[in-house]
Formats: sequence, C-alpha cells, structure tokens
Amino acid sequence: MKEIYITIPVTTAADLFYLPVPCRGVIAAGYAVYNQETDKDEVVTLNRDDTAVMTFTPGADGTAEGVMVAGVQDTTNGQLVFDPESDDEEYQVIEISIPNTFDTAGQLGLFLQYDDSAYVTQTPTEA
Repeated sequence: MKEIYITIPVTTAADLFYLPVPCRGVIAAGYAVYNQETDKDEVVTLNRDDTAVMTFTPGADGTAEGVMVAGVQDTTNGQLVFDPESDDEEYQVIEISIPNTFDTAGQLGLFLQYDDSAYVTQTPTEA
C-alpha cells in the first residue's frame, strides 16, 4: 500500500488536475479536507479517463473547515486499475475533478491509500 498526499488550490471555477500514478494499482481509500466551509454540492471526484472511481461529499451544508471527508468508491468502477505503463495515457493518471460549486477559494488536501497489489485474473487460455 502506498500513501499519496497532495494539496490543490481550489477556486470558485470548475477545474481538473492530473496526478501521475506511481505504479500499477487502485485507489483503496481516500480522505479530503478543505480549509474553508463546504456544502453538500461541493463534491470532488477522482476519475480514470472521465469515469468516476471515488467521490468526496461533505456530510452537510455548512460543514466547517478542517473536517475530514472520507471518499466513497464508486460501486461499479471503484476498482478500475491505473497503470503508468498503460498504452492508454488516460489510465496513467488520476484525474481530480473540482466542481464550480465551491463558494470560497481555498486549499484542498487529499490523502489517498493506493493499493499497488492490484491484479487481473485471467483464464489459462488468456494468459
């Protein structure tokens, strides 16, 4: 398991950031903390090629600054594998999507637990 820490400047405009992955793996867990008050519509999304794998949704409108928000894996795509050696460049990075619903500019801290033991099961005829 690898731990990834990143701080992102957030404005009130929608934005995308890209984080290169260190090795083949999946996002096992994640936590976000913002240094300003947040609302339930200020949802940060982690994507692989525009496909959501994890979301961070504040628990209530008016959530105080500094409150940690646990990421929730997408039930269908939460285990999508990232790979820096993939032929698909979009699979080599974690796309961090910031919506335009943030009321106040600030700094977003992300802590990701990255499982580098991801594997794909193949039948003997595919191996």
